[in-house]
Amino acid sequence: MTVCRLLRPLAALLVLVTAAAAGAATYRVDDTGTHLSQPVTPMRWRQLAPGRAGDHTVEGRLAVALRLRLSPWLNRPARLYMGLAPTEGAQMVATWRTQGRLLPGTLRGGGRTLVFEGVVRDALLEETIVLDLTADGRTIEGPQALQFFFEIEVTP
Repeated sequence: MTVCRLLRPLAALLVLVTAAAAGAATYRVDDTGTHLSQPVTPMRWRQLAPGRAGDHTVEGRLAVALRLRLSPWLNRPARLYMGLAPTEGAQMVATWRTQGRLLPGTLRGGGRTLVFEGVVRDALLEETIVLDLTADGRTIEGPQALQFFFEIEVTP
């Protein structure tokens, strides 16, 4: 059997996967019931006295009680993403742990990452996550307003 014959089924599968992904629609998820443990998160130096060769990372932690309204997509296969709008100055990195309903992960300002994939079984998804925020302290000039959001992709 030639290599071309072996690659044809793979190419056909790739076309099907690409076509399915292209048909997915993306929507912003209503998260108005989400509650932060603290509206302002103090950031602290990772090292007490960073030097020239030292670690200039600042870090903070907060708990977030998520409340995502998924009723428009009930009983449909979907991918749920958490996003973070671009931040000014410092490149903020968020890492989180969950209680198990969502996937743990890491996210940078301006990006998004998968937190759930499967069939939406509940109209309201409630989950508590613990966010660990880090940034290079040399590039932070003042308070940062972080804008997290959730998007869902569903196939028609």
